[in-house]
Amino acid sequence: MINEGPRMILRLPKIRQSLIAHPEPFLWYIRGRMELELLMLMNNNIMILCGDESGEVDETDAILQASFRRMN
Repeated sequence: MINEGPRMILRLPKIRQSLIAHPEPFLWYIRGRMELELLMLMNNNIMILCGDESGEVDETDAILQASFRRMN
């Protein structure tokens, strides 16, 4: 790993240039990650709304099941 250090530093500009020249794979990753984060936030909000006083969550809710399916 120590021997690879200088080579890795030399490759960084090439990696940066490849991201600038071909941003589609990187944008695909960012979009997927953002969608997953939004689904998790929506899922948390729905679980709070579907829960009762004891903290039990009604998992038969259609929207909750759809969000679980989409996250998987």
